[in-house]
Amino acid sequence: MNMQTITNSRFGVGLGLAVGKRLPTAISYPLVNFMAARMARLENLSIVQSVRNNQQVIREKRLAPVELHKAVTDVFVYAGRCLVDFYRGLRSPAALQQKVLKNEALERLIGLSRDKYFGAFLVVPHMSSFDLMLLAAAALGFEAKVLTFGKPTGGYKLQNDIRAISGLEIMPVSRNVHKKSIDVMQKGGFVLTAIDRPMSGQRRQLNFFGHPSPLPAGHIRMALKANVPIIAAAVHMNKDGLYQLSLSKPIPMIRMADSMEEIRWNAENILRIIEGYIRSHPAQWQMYYPVWPDEQTSLKI
Repeated sequence: MNMQTITNSRFGVGLGLAVGKRLPTAISYPLVNFMAARMARLENLSIVQSVRNNQQVIREKRLAPVELHKAVTDVFVYAGRCLVDFYRGLRSPAALQQKVLKNEALERLIGLSRDKYFGAFLVVPHMSSFDLMLLAAAALGFEAKVLTFGKPTGGYKLQNDIRAISGLEIMPVSRNVHKKSIDVMQKGGFVLTAIDRPMSGQRRQLNFFGHPSPLPAGHIRMALKANVPIIAAAVHMNKDGLYQLSLSKPIPMIRMADSMEEIRWNAENILRIIEGYIRSHPAQWQMYYPVWPDEQTSLKI
C-alpha cells in the first residue's frame, strides 16, 4: 500500500477530519508545513512522483531540481492547509463562511444555478479547497448535482458523505447517471464535475498544457446532448487566506459535422480555460495522479 492509497482511504480521510477539528491553527499549520517538507523528500512514493511530473509539465519543464523540490513542497503545504480549513469548517458553519470571499463570481454562480430556465454543466480542476467553497456556496443557495468518481470506496465514499452535508445530491458516475444529468440540465439545473483527473485505459488523448493526456470528455458529450453551455470555475486561496472563486462566462458548445472532432475541439477549448486557472496558482493544483503518463519517463526529475 502506498501513501496515495492511505491518503485516499477511509482511515486517511478520517484522520484528517479528526486532526482538522481538534488542533488549533497555531499548531496545525506548522504541523502541515513540517509534514509537507517530509513528504516532498520521499521521491520514491508514487504520489510524489506524480506531483513532481505534473508540476514540471505545467511550468514548461523549466524547473531546476531545487526549484522543483520547492514546487512540490508548496503543493503539499497548500493541500494540508486546505484540509485543515475544510475540516475545521465542518465544526463551525460560521467559520466556514468567514473563509470564503463573497465576490461577484460567487454571487453570479449562485444566481445562475437558481435560474430554472438556465441549465449548464459546471466544470472545475482539483484546485485549492473546492469542497470548502462548495459547502459555503450551498449554504448561500447554490444548487447543483455533483458527479464524482464512479464506484467510490473508502475515503472517496467518506468524502462524498461529507459533501452531502451541504444538501447537494452526490452522484457517482454511471450510464444511468449520465442520462439523469442530461435530464437535469435540460430542465434548467446545474451539474458539476472535475475534469482534470486522467482516465486509465483511455485511448483518446486531449491536448492539455501542450501535451496529450487521457482526460475525460463526458461533460462535453452530455452538454451537447442537453444543448446547454459549459461554465468553467476554479478556487484558489488568496493572500489573505480566503478561498476565492473564479468563474468563466457560459461557453456554448460548437457543433461540427465530425462528432469526434466536435468533442475534441470543445473539450480542448474548455481545457485552455482550466490551464489559465492552474497557471495563475500552480502550487494550488492538487492533482496526485500522472496527468501525462507518457511524460513520466521523458522528464529528468
